[in-house]
Amino acid sequence: MKLEIINAKLNPLKDEDVRAIVDIERHPAVRKWLVEYADEEYEKELEEYRRFFSELKGNDRVEVLVARIEDRIVGFLALWRMDDAEQTTSIGISVHPDYWGRGIATNLIREAVKLAREKGVKKLIIETLEENSAMKHVAEKLGFKLETVRKGKIFKDGTYHDEDVYLLRL
Repeated sequence: MKLEIINAKLNPLKDEDVRAIVDIERHPAVRKWLVEYADEEYEKELEEYRRFFSELKGNDRVEVLVARIEDRIVGFLALWRMDDAEQTTSIGISVHPDYWGRGIATNLIREAVKLAREKGVKKLIIETLEENSAMKHVAEKLGFKLETVRKGKIFKDGTYHDEDVYLLRL
């Protein structure tokens, strides 16, 4: 099983790749960790993702890396530019639960750090639910430092959750 990390701007995704990404985002085990979802209806969400990826090449505020194993999309990561002044970029990442614990997130974030450096990013941020110990472990392993804890920041599933913010200066 060879992991391949693909830059979606340089290698446009096929429709089945976009569908695989939507399937990852809609998986109940993944949604447990997502703060926001696109849409409750599958077809509407798929259309939103199709539109996003069709416009990706011209969008200078985001970069997308996709993880593939044997022609199957197993995860993806988006680098979202938050501001121009401080050159801060936020990482959003999802990995299919069948591939958790296999280093997919670690490899995606490593590649994202390289890409961010190439793009002149000065600060990378990972925001995660406080109880997401797996994401916090990956962030710390890759040199991100806990910057702040936002108490009660996230309202999800009828309750308030703390959000941990990790920072990596490049």
